[in-house]
Amino acid sequence: MSEIIGYPLGWVMWLMYQITDNYAWSIVIFTLIIKILLFPLSVKQQKSSAAMAAFQPKLEKLKKQYANNQQKLQEEQMKLYSEEGINPMASCLPLFIQLPILYGVFDVVYRPITHIIRASKDVIAQATEITKGILETAGATLTNFNQRPEIYIVKEVQKNPDAFASLNNPEFVEEVSNFNNKLFGIVDLGDIPTLKPEVWNAAAIILILIPIMSGVIQLIMTVYSQMRSKRLNPDAPSMAGMNIMLYGMPIFSVWIAFSFPAGIGFYWTMSSLFSFVQSIVLYNIYTPEYVAKLVEKDKEKRKKKNRPNMMERYQQMMEEQMGQQTGAPVNNSNKKISTAKSSDDEGSDVKLSRAKQKEYEKMIIREARRRQAEKYGEEFIDDDED
Repeated sequence: MSEIIGYPLGWVMWLMYQITDNYAWSIVIFTLIIKILLFPLSVKQQKSSAAMAAFQPKLEKLKKQYANNQQKLQEEQMKLYSEEGINPMASCLPLFIQLPILYGVFDVVYRPITHIIRASKDVIAQATEITKGILETAGATLTNFNQRPEIYIVKEVQKNPDAFASLNNPEFVEEVSNFNNKLFGIVDLGDIPTLKPEVWNAAAIILILIPIMSGVIQLIMTVYSQMRSKRLNPDAPSMAGMNIMLYGMPIFSVWIAFSFPAGIGFYWTMSSLFSFVQSIVLYNIYTPEYVAKLVEKDKEKRKKKNRPNMMERYQQMMEEQMGQQTGAPVNNSNKKISTAKSSDDEGSDVKLSRAKQKEYEKMIIREARRRQAEKYGEEFIDDDED
């Protein structure tokens, strides 16, 4: 997966390197380009988050009203989401998209000779064997080398170019020797940060600061988001599980930056910094008042186009599936099934009695809960069964 995503990202990084002739600046510009491409999704996420914050008091009211009836609570929540046109999962989409991009960045950082220098596979294979022999002669372990051989090739070529004189491509040694992969001219972005460096110098200190800065920026962004959310909805209850996940991100950032080459930690730090600046801008644009106007406009557009929102489409889908399973007639006109009037009206929608309609709606909710339980690996308990 990382290689599949890494190739297109590698071309972007190669282009940035041709412009800057500096690997660190290439990562900065590359990160900025990714943020610009994802900006529409970030805007959508911010709108959804602001709408959910304004929407939260209505949900809390339902929770209090149906505290002893979870089935009815879920039913009313689905109706409320449908009426308000809010998708509770919309704010998660940018997070899901950034993970594959991170995998691609891993591949680009691990294989600079493939993506930046653009050497052939045959030359890389020869250089790999030469580098392996150098490391074995020096008595070094090959575990890390086997995971990221191109990073070690760059180090050995720049340290001892004469050892690679037997390569079929004499230009390779010159290109790798001139490869500028240094941050501030001293920090090799192929090195892994460690708290126990062999020598304490400026390069070692900056290497350690990369993971620390990554975690600090993530923590600041998390605290800022929490403060803004609390300001939008001061009565919202504290969600311990969500807080653990949010405050776990800074720890995750530090772990990533200390576990992999500094180029990955540097990318993650720049990504967090750009995200923080972007959050400040979007929070000031998408105020609760502005989002409320946007939500009303969306409602009016859907009414004019007679187009159901995502929650309404989901409800229709569940009705169709339940109709297929039970053989019950389904009204696909995006309207509630009306109570019984007459069964002799040809060409009209089939009507159900009030009792049948109630039972039918219960089956829809029950099936939705069952599917949700299956999706998240939870045990489904049917409250209707005694």
